[in-house]
Amino acid sequence: MRSRGVKILSEQVSPESGANTVQTARKPFSLKKKLLTTGVILLVLVMAGFNAYRIVNKDVVTVSASRVIDQHLVEKVPASGTVVVEDKEVVYSEVSGTVKKMNVQMGDKVTSGQVLLELYIPNAEQRLAEARSALASAESALYQVRSAGKTSDLIAAEIAFSQAESTYEKDKVDLQRQQTLFEAGAISKADLEQAQAEFDAGRSAYNKAKADLQRSQEAAPFYLQSLEAAVEAARLQLQMVERQTAQQGLICQRDGQVLSINVRPGDQITESVPLLTIGTLQEFTIQAEVPESEAGKIKAGQPVSVTGNAFLDETYKGEITQVGLEILNDIQGEDSYLPVIAVVKDAPFLLPGCNVDLEITVADSQALVVPVEALVEKDEGNSIWIIKDGTASLTPVKIGISDGLTVEIKSGAAKDDQVVLNPPAELKDGSKVRVK
Repeated sequence: MRSRGVKILSEQVSPESGANTVQTARKPFSLKKKLLTTGVILLVLVMAGFNAYRIVNKDVVTVSASRVIDQHLVEKVPASGTVVVEDKEVVYSEVSGTVKKMNVQMGDKVTSGQVLLELYIPNAEQRLAEARSALASAESALYQVRSAGKTSDLIAAEIAFSQAESTYEKDKVDLQRQQTLFEAGAISKADLEQAQAEFDAGRSAYNKAKADLQRSQEAAPFYLQSLEAAVEAARLQLQMVERQTAQQGLICQRDGQVLSINVRPGDQITESVPLLTIGTLQEFTIQAEVPESEAGKIKAGQPVSVTGNAFLDETYKGEITQVGLEILNDIQGEDSYLPVIAVVKDAPFLLPGCNVDLEITVADSQALVVPVEALVEKDEGNSIWIIKDGTASLTPVKIGISDGLTVEIKSGAAKDDQVVLNPPAELKDGSKVRVK
């Protein structure tokens, strides 16, 4: 029988039997048991290491970080606006008629004296006669005044004053005589009162005539000037009618470019109908609006970049020329803005009336900067988290300009300082940190 012992021996053969003595023993543990034992030991070691790690790193905060760097920083303020052409003129016809022919198209360059369009003008000869008659009447009135040395109003005022003065003096003598007769008892009190009333009326008329004369004397030089102006206006009108009668057309009065045409052949026109717009496209004015929050940064002379949907591949340069003196509200009354004027030159694709976007350069300098994600804004001011020797410290800073991605640090930090980005809520002053 096999014994219950751990060790099992084989049968022994005596030397006398001539056979070799053979003795074997089985290993105390199997391979499976060894592997299990090794796994348990490793698990214990891992757990011990993890616990040690937790103890050592229980207060460490993982953060993202960047550096304070020195770079060229440009701050720009956005604005929106509309392009207008200041140097333009709407052309009206000076007569009624029918458009026979257009001699220009939109975009054409024109010069003073050029016939823009041809007209059929009814009763042209009658209008010419009327213009000549008007000039003759104006010249006659001027000649009469110059010959007499006085205006008709002044002459009339002098005559009226002379008559009033004569009546006043007569009434004054009559009143004195009536007073003498009343004192002598020769007339009644009613007679005396009647004489007094006539004297008062005559005195009032005299004072009025005297004032009218003075006004006429003062107005005489201006009246003469008005007559001279009337003659000049009549002369110009005659010249215009003569030109229209001869050419039967609308004459350009300035050099420029045709910006718009509002009529076509066959249209009936009057003096009040706008026909064309002529202007100069060498310089454009942009009426823009700057958000109220940025108003304090805007000054005349600041550079401007202009973009728009009408010229997607172009960016034009200009400058601020005027800055409004008050904050305005939009039509809805929701947004407040500062009106500004910008001027842009040499912009071939810039069109009057189109909407544009502006970027106004308000600051340009070399500065120490950090990403805006590093900035912590609080009631007491701005701060950043600076990392030194693995410890984060909340440090107050004074900021300057910003380009939207970075912000200038004017004081409180030095170049190459490591700063925390998007500081986590659990970060405390003096916290140990690990940069990921």
